[in-house]
This record gives sequence, C-alpha cells and structure tokens, in this order.
Amino acid sequence: MRSNSLVLLCVLVAFASSRVGAQTTAATATAAAVRVSPDGRLVATMRVGAAVKTGATKADWTAVTIEGFLHKSVVTAKKDELTVHASSGAALRASAAASAPIIAVIEDGMTVARQAATGDWFRVKRDAWVQTRELKSPTVKAPTAKAPPLVGGAPVRAPSTQGAPQRVASLPARGAPAAPAVAPKSDASIALGDFAAARPLVLRAAPDGTPSGTADSAARVRIVARDHGWARVQTEGWVRESELIPVDSSSVSAVSAADLRSDPDHYKGSTVRWVVQAIAVQAADPLRKGLAPDEPYLLARGPGSESSLLYLALPSTLVASARALPPLSYIMVLARVRAGRSEPSGVPILDVLRIVPR
Repeated sequence: MRSNSLVLLCVLVAFASSRVGAQTTAATATAAAVRVSPDGRLVATMRVGAAVKTGATKADWTAVTIEGFLHKSVVTAKKDELTVHASSGAALRASAAASAPIIAVIEDGMTVARQAATGDWFRVKRDAWVQTRELKSPTVKAPTAKAPPLVGGAPVRAPSTQGAPQRVASLPARGAPAAPAVAPKSDASIALGDFAAARPLVLRAAPDGTPSGTADSAARVRIVARDHGWARVQTEGWVRESELIPVDSSSVSAVSAADLRSDPDHYKGSTVRWVVQAIAVQAADPLRKGLAPDEPYLLARGPGSESSLLYLALPSTLVASARALPPLSYIMVLARVRAGRSEPSGVPILDVLRIVPR
C-alpha cells in the first residue's frame, strides 16, 4: 500500500513540475497591449521583440509575466510593491541603465512587484494578460524583406531607403485577395488608403512611442504616411462633447505641483491639464491669500499620484458642476496657474477653465 502511495506521489510531483514548466515558457511579444485581466485595464504596452514568460491560457488570452528595471524617479515604494507615477508612462528597461533597451511602457498608476534594488533602479515584475495572437515562439525567425509585414490586413512594401514615401494599396473587397502595394510615382505622393484593423490597435503619438489610445478590430483607418514599418493613420468616430478639452498649445501636463511651488514665477500664467481628486467646494476665507474673499474654489489633491493640496478657483459657470461631483472622484481639469505657491500655506492656486469627470 505504501508502495502504491509513493508511486502516486511521484506521478503528482512530475505532473506539477510539468505544469510549472508550461507556465514559464518564454515567448516574444510583438507590439502588444498587456492588461490586468482579459479585456481589462491596460497595464503596459510591450515593445516589439520583448521577451515574456507565458502561463495559462483563457479563450484568446495568455497569462504573462513581464520583468525588467524601473528607475526610482518614476515609482513610489510601499513594502514590496511599487506604484508608477509617470503621466506618460514609465519605461521598463532590460537592465539597470538609462541606455538599456526598453521592454515595455508601464501605465501611470499601475503597481509592480519589487524584486531587488540596484543603485537607483528597481528590478520588478508584473503578472498580466495579453492576447495570444500577439505572441510568437522565440524560435520563429523575424520576417525578412521577402515577407513584408501586414498593415491593416494587406501586405505593404518596406519604405524606400531614399526616404520617399510609397503609395499604398486600398482596402480589397471582402473575400478578394489582397493587392500588393504600388510603387510611388515620380511625385512621391501617397494615395490615401482605407484599411480595416486586422486586430485591436494601440494608437501611438509616434512610431514606437507612448500609447495615446486604442481602436477595436471593427475600426477603419486611413493611412496618410509611412515610416520604417509604421503607418500614420486617421480614423473617425463619435465622442461626447462634454468629454473633450480644447487644445491649448501652451498647456503642459508633465509639470507637477512641486514644480509650481519650487519656481512659482516661472509657471505663473501657464495652462496645465491635470487629473486631480476632488475633495470639496469651499468659499475662501481671509486666510487664503491669493483668493478673493468668499471666492468659490475646489479643494483638490494631485495631480496624478501627488498628494499635494490644490486650490482650484471656480468661475460662476462651473460652481454647480463642481458641487455635483461625487466625493473624492477623479476629474480632468484645464486650469491656468494663478499662484504657484500661495501664502501662508504654500498651496498652488489655479483658475479652472474646464472640468471633465473621468
């Protein structure tokens, strides 16, 4: 009986070992969105060719573990957990050096597990999910010039080495074979080509740059320019007007409340676009220097993960909207700096131009 039990135990251990091995198989990610859960919130965007460890699968998704190094300037530490605080995302690098290749860009507010510290760098890892089709075996060779990459489901030739853009093919009819790209004419102009998204798209501000949005697989886009395997696209859709903020060329989002306090004269009059946490609408008392007596203002905290208090002066047209905000809700504000450091508390004062609930 004991002999049979020992055999069974050995079988279970061998099976468990094979399962662990299956969960640590290395794979290479194409440019891919990594999410908290299947179809969940965006955790990070992997760079092309970045290595990940794969695990369980669920429908069209695969569990992955991404590992790398984050600089201490873009995280806040809490025990064994780090939280990213970079408005445009934090670069996860292959080694503890600013010149090291970027593996992924981790979204602002995301947490990662701290593995070790090396000087000004933390080695971290994060478990998440990625669509299985975004992964490929590390044994698969990268496509060569004889096998052009797919853009919108139609093959496109590599860009000219002379820097002249090439004309791209228009979207083929459903079921028809894809037409190859057409060489440019002497005027080197680009035909506006309509394409369907072959998969959910991650839109970026620049080639291989920070993600700026997404488009699902039902989207149609128009290619207007190409550069070394990347396509600049235009797409159309509808959004609620209340969710938009006018673009102000003078607005900045990278500046922090600490920046305002440290150099108040430099930032006075600047326009910022911040995500802040609304606390309460209040009326200014005589102790609030820089605010007029009884002037309504929104007491807020931020921006982003900063814990700084803010006085957001409200015009009469926005008082009702500010009062209607749920307690401790996050909002996006477009505001102009009135005082980078008010007396006597040192709290920045800004004039609110627009409020957008998140």
